[in-house]
This record gives sequence, structure tokens and C-alpha cells, in this order.
Amino acid sequence: MKLTQLLTLAVALTVVNARAVLNRQEKNPNNDNSIYPSPNANGGKAWSEAFKKAEDIVSQMSIEEKASLITSHEGRCVGTSPGVERLGIPQLCLMDGPTGPRPMKGVSQYPAGQTAAATWDKELIYERSKQMGQEFFDQGVHIALAPVASGPLGRSPLGGRNWEGSYPDPYANGVYSYLSVLGLQDSNVAATIKHWIGYEQETARHPYRTESTSDQNSIDSIIDDVTTHEVYMHPFAEAVRAGSAHVMCSYNRLNGTQACNNAYTQNHLLKTELNFQGSIISDWGGVHDSVDSALNGLDFSAPGVGFNGSMGTFWGELAELVNNGSVPEERLTDSAIRVLTPYFHFGQDSENIPPEVVFNGNSYFDAENVYKNVRADNTAELIRRLGSESATLLKNTGGLPLKNPEQIFALGSDLGDNALGVDGCGDAGTSCPEGNFNGTLTDAGGSGYAYAPYIITPLDALKQRTMNDNIRLSYALTHNDELINEVAPSADATLVFINNWAQENRDRDDLQITIEQSNMLDAAVNASSNVIVVLHTPAVIDIEKWADNENVTAIVEAYLPGQESGNAIIPLLFGDENFSGKLPYTWGKTLDDYPPNGIVRDNDQSPQVEFTEGLFVDYKWFDKQEIEPRYEFGFGLSYTNFEFSDISVVDNYKEDDKEVQATNEPFEGFEEGKSLYDVIKTVTATVSNTGDVDGSEVAQLYVSIPGDEQPIRQLRGFEKVKNLKSGDSQEVSFDLRLKDLSVWDVTRQMWILPSGEYTFHVGNSSRNLPLSVTSTQ
Repeated sequence: MKLTQLLTLAVALTVVNARAVLNRQEKNPNNDNSIYPSPNANGGKAWSEAFKKAEDIVSQMSIEEKASLITSHEGRCVGTSPGVERLGIPQLCLMDGPTGPRPMKGVSQYPAGQTAAATWDKELIYERSKQMGQEFFDQGVHIALAPVASGPLGRSPLGGRNWEGSYPDPYANGVYSYLSVLGLQDSNVAATIKHWIGYEQETARHPYRTESTSDQNSIDSIIDDVTTHEVYMHPFAEAVRAGSAHVMCSYNRLNGTQACNNAYTQNHLLKTELNFQGSIISDWGGVHDSVDSALNGLDFSAPGVGFNGSMGTFWGELAELVNNGSVPEERLTDSAIRVLTPYFHFGQDSENIPPEVVFNGNSYFDAENVYKNVRADNTAELIRRLGSESATLLKNTGGLPLKNPEQIFALGSDLGDNALGVDGCGDAGTSCPEGNFNGTLTDAGGSGYAYAPYIITPLDALKQRTMNDNIRLSYALTHNDELINEVAPSADATLVFINNWAQENRDRDDLQITIEQSNMLDAAVNASSNVIVVLHTPAVIDIEKWADNENVTAIVEAYLPGQESGNAIIPLLFGDENFSGKLPYTWGKTLDDYPPNGIVRDNDQSPQVEFTEGLFVDYKWFDKQEIEPRYEFGFGLSYTNFEFSDISVVDNYKEDDKEVQATNEPFEGFEEGKSLYDVIKTVTATVSNTGDVDGSEVAQLYVSIPGDEQPIRQLRGFEKVKNLKSGDSQEVSFDLRLKDLSVWDVTRQMWILPSGEYTFHVGNSSRNLPLSVTSTQ
């Protein structure tokens, strides 16, 4: 769209944008840029050359060109920077999402982030992201709107988007975020870590939409300073250290101020304390005021003047705001430099030019779309491995592995295909009717959903396996009491496949599965003495009714495994492969086990959710309240047994060699050349496979930090010991950084290392920690 048209549009929509100005919240320190001004980027440790290129080319732009560059326009992508053609800057393409490029065909549907987290395998987490990044790049995408870090972290099991993230533990989430950013950007695609910050529920998130008549403000997350730093900032700090090109601000308010208008969180915490050198991109509809957002740190408005103005046209008038003095040109210049620096850093102007976009992200079924297959030959096996190594064996009293069965009976809609086709639920996965008749669940709904090129269902893989082994297979995709009572008693095993839906834009109501599935499972348990339950769920569900029933001999959580679902789970059930997945969250028995105030559904004009649990999220809450979960954080069974021995801890200083970009986080004892991320101690232990078959185990390190207000134990390391042969042992080593043992001091506004006794625990879950050793600081 030409500049003159943009200015005309800005004038025409003055009334529309005035609504947001009228709703502007009262001034408080969080949106006061005189207290927290937006610092200018300098390229940081890693981007000095790219920064100079960006600085030079931006210096040649007019005010109108800079304003246009940092405002999303209509285009073939979900977000489009129009570029500056006369200076050789092309349109920049921004596309979803966390489980693969969306919405387009010719790409893969990867396992969800939470599924990858359940592998506890750092190499697999990285490879997933790198391969996904290559698909983004090959489709012509410059900026991937992924991965999801602490937004949501997962403070409530009902959160509609928990599955897009990873762990509710900030340390583990930080490891995942760091590796995911590295993977994407090693494919020369710019990562966008999201959603900054305190975005933990869908209910009342309220992105601004011009057609909305609601006066209700976005949910306001009330979070104290310690919790902000030690819990919700931590994954973002790791993403910044990995060199994340962009950060997406969220829909919610934080402590009274809209996230994308928040000077304290954007200018102070992110750009100053974390020294973030890239750009802050708004979530689509997350801008509520053009002037405040620009002054308070936002660098790119989305959808800007795109989406036919359905979310307002914020920043469509940005050039005018600069010309009339409302926004200084320096702020405009810095934003343009921040947007372009990663473009140059990843060589997208030269040797790493993404191909021409051939899809239409705003209208997937438009006739102008061109099919382009970018799936690599090894992608299917990578996706299958992620599904296999994430699947978590929760219960096994002899039902698994299946041993030479003559007849298998399989049940459930989740067993088979979606009757509407592999992409029958639309480009967000949300257009199918409610219920459990939409086939096996491989992904969940919203902007994090990706089209699957195909889906290998559990039934597909089961048919192949039973045919090869000459096993009689009976199955039913819907609840049929007559068939269950006829077939289940004589079958050697009854496999029941259960799923549970979640999606963006709404939180789950409860932990219950559908009545249809519940009745089907009841019938199977009453008719068979060997029921094996396989779950494809985005989070915890209530299994108390049947989990302890002696007829239920095995329970498997298979999460959201992507397109190779059946090929991932069936070899595990038959014992061809061994289970090695571990829960990435705590599985409570009831919703009451979790902190109150998890999802606030108030109809107040300004709804608030107070994070009163503070540091005590997930397993830390269960430990503090002495609640016995159904299955603890990090739990998962195997077909073999492991033992831990020989723990030791030593002082072992090593300089940080992992950072791509350096943060400015203040800490006690700072000296030039020292880093908060330098290693100061190392813990070692030995893992032994004492069982009869080979297997993989996840060794987990938890630390008890001195201080009455600290959690009892906090995860501070994990290593997956892979393919350990029966009878063999392997030493594992955990490096502990200064930050890993430090706490945030509110008064001094810095990280400090508490004095006292530290206890280091090693085992294979948050509650199975047979080894411990102490060290005094």
C-alpha cells in the first residue's frame, strides 16, 4: 500500500483509534517512559556487524519509510513488513507457529512443544527446532513466530495454550527456550520468543478488535518482583542469551498496564536488564494505544494496518505522530534498526535469502496458493522419535509390553482418522464440531496448530503390526456396549485410546474427558481384565475413577505427537522400543490440588488474577502444601530398572561459554569479565541399568537453596542417559551456574548468592531423589 494511501487511511480511522486512547489506563510507573525510557540498541556481543548495516540503511530512510517498515501490512503472510524497495529491503514475512509453519501445506506437523519437553532430550529438542526452522526458511519465511517460552509457563493445568510451551519449571523451560531459539536460528530464520510476560490464561485476554463492544479490559496479571525475576523472566533470559531475534509481547496486562504498552517490562526488564537487542513485536491485536506502545518499547505493530483493520490500525498513523512530535524520531529509528539487524545477521539480504513466498497466510484456500513441498527425507523419522521418546509410561502392572497376543481389541475415536479428512478442522484446527469424533489427536487448536501432510493413526500402525505378526485385531471407533461385552473378555489385551481438547482463545473448563469416552472406558474396564489406556492429551486429566482399578494394567501419556502418531506409540506397546519419556508437569489428583486462582473468570470490567502462589508453581506447590500427586513432575516408568549412586559436589569455576548475547542482569560481586552464568559448582552421580533390557533414563538434579521463603527443592539440571545397556553404568555431570544458586534481592535489585548450606539431590523425578550431598557457601 502506498504512503499516501496509508496517511488517508490513518485519518479515516481516527475515530476507531480514539477508542483505545479513551480507554488508556491511568498513568502509573509501569507505563511511564520518563522513568523507564527505551534504550537504543547497539547490536550487543553478537550482532555488531549486522547492527552497523542496519544503522546505515535506516539512516537513509525517510520518516514515512521507517514507520511503514515497522508496521505490518496486508500481504501473503500472517504478518508482513512492506520493506523499503528503493533501498533493496524486500517484504519481510512473519508466520506462525510453534508446531510448524502455518497455515500452509507442504510442511510437517511436529509434536507440540510440551511433547518435545517430555523427551527431556536436549539434542532432540534442538533438532526439532532446527528442522522446523528449515521448513520456515524454505517456504520463504523471514521471521518465525515461535517458540513459546514463559507465556504460558503453565501455572494452571487448565491453561488453553500450555501445550504450546514446555515445562512449568523456569529452569527446564529456560533450557527448552534456549535450545529452541538456537535451532530455529541455525536455519537462518529469526526466532520470536513469546509471550512476554505473565500470559497464563486465555479467559479475558481480550485482544483489541474494532468490532468488539465489550468494555472489559484484558486480564491483569498481578505478579511480585521476586516471582517475576525467578519464575516468569527466566526462560526469556535464556532465550535472549541464545540470541533470540524478536520477542512477542502478550495480550494481558501486567500489574495494571497492558503488556505491549508497558515501559517497565519492555524498556527496563527486557531491553535494559536482559540487554535485548532485537525487536519487540506485538501479538496480533495486542496494541491498545499507538503513542504509549511506541514510547514504551514496542518496535513492530501487528497486524498494524493489515487484517482489513479488524484489530484496529495501530501505527498506521505513526509517521504523523512523529511529525507532530508525539513520538520522537529517535524511537522510530531504533525500532527500524532492531527489526533489520537480525535480517542482516542471518544473511537474509545475501547468501541466505529465503525463497519467494508461494502461500497466502491470510487466505489459505485462495486459488493463488502454490503447493511447495519442503519436507526433508529425515523429518518423518525425527517426528516419530520425538513421539516415541516423549511417551510416558505412568502405570504398568504387567500389561506391557504386549507379549505374543493372539487377539487385540482396540477402542476409541482417538484410535482412527478424522472423518472430515486430515485437514478437515481448518487452518487453526478449531472448526470441527465439539466432542470426541474427530480422530486421533496429534495437535491442538489455534495459531500454534500446523497442517499435517498425513497422519499415521494408531489404528494404521496397529493394523500393520497385527497383520505382520498374524494377530487378530478387532476395533471400534465409537462406544458400543454390545461389541465391548462380546469381544473384550476374550481378547488378550484391550487398548483404549482417549483424548482431550485444548485451544487458544479459551481455557479448559475442567479436567474431565467427554462423557462418551468416559462411558466407553468404564465398559472396557468392566469387561476386560487387561485394559491398557493410551492418552493423547494437552495436559492433566482426571483419571482417579479408574487409575487404581486392577483391570487397568497400564497407562500411557502420549501427549500431542504430530503426524507420526501411530508409528511412535505402537512399537512401544509391543516392546520393540523402551519408554523413556518423563512428565513435564505434575499430575494432580483433582483440580483442588493446584493453587487457587489459577484461571480467573470474573466478569468485572478490569479482571485481575493474583499470582499468590509466587515461586511455588507446579511441583513446588505440591511440595510446600504436602500434597501427594497422582504422578510427580519428572516421573516416568521404563521396561527396565535404574539405580543412582556415588554423588559428589565440587567447586569448579568455568567461564560461561554458552551465551550468544550477554545480558546486563545485576548481581552481587560483579567484576569485569565475570558473568552471572559462569559455572561455580559441579555435581556428579552414577546411573546404572540394573534391569534386563536396554533403556534410557533422565537423571535430574534438584537443589535446596538456603532461605525460609525458598521452595523445598528446585530443578537445576537434567541429562538424558541414552541407550544404557543392561548391566552398564554411566556417570552424569551437572554444571551449576552462579544464577542457578542465586535469588533475587528486591531491596538491592540484584541477584545474590545466599549464605548457608545447599543440598543437592539426584534421582529420576521430583520425589524420587535417593542421592543427596551438601555444600556450604
